[in-house]
Amino acid sequence: MTVEQLLGECELVRLTEEKLAACKPFSCGEGDLDEFFAKDCLVNQRKLLGKTYLFCLKKQPETIVTAFSLSNDSIRLTNRIADEYKEQFLDDTDLRDKTLKRFPAVLIGRLGTNKDFAGQGYGTAIMDFIKVLFRTNNRTGCRFLIVDALNRPDTLHYYKKNGFRYLIADERLEAKYMGIGIGRLPLNTRLMYFDLLKLKVNS
Repeated sequence: MTVEQLLGECELVRLTEEKLAACKPFSCGEGDLDEFFAKDCLVNQRKLLGKTYLFCLKKQPETIVTAFSLSNDSIRLTNRIADEYKEQFLDDTDLRDKTLKRFPAVLIGRLGTNKDFAGQGYGTAIMDFIKVLFRTNNRTGCRFLIVDALNRPDTLHYYKKNGFRYLIADERLEAKYMGIGIGRLPLNTRLMYFDLLKLKVNS
């Protein structure tokens, strides 16, 4: 599915309490995500910790096809990141000439597709939409999209397929970077990023 097809079938709306009440219950089959989109996302919005958006069917506006939340964040090159991965990141992004310790990013905090629409290409289309949105309407100088992807094969495969890379490939070194003891391995999530300059757009 393309972004054009997604926009042809669905309408993008910002989540509000009224909109959520007017929609059918949303489930992507993942309990944590379902709970977040059912109530926690509204709390985050009230506290200005993130905004949630929905793609609803134009013909059935009460049906949520996909939902995602966004918030401001950054990629931080702290002393906890191994030199190997710091150098690789700077080379891959052509940022070696910059002395910044933080590089502006948007965090995709949650993203889910209605399980009734799974396997139809909506997941990739929504990711393409988010990429294009920030590549062409970049109002604050956001260079990267980042995610804390659930550390399981299907989720990691989805993000890799959509061009995301690990900031730190070694899980033990990522635990150190995050300030988590290696006794808590495997990690629940993996930090991944997408460089928006890799996305070619018409000028």
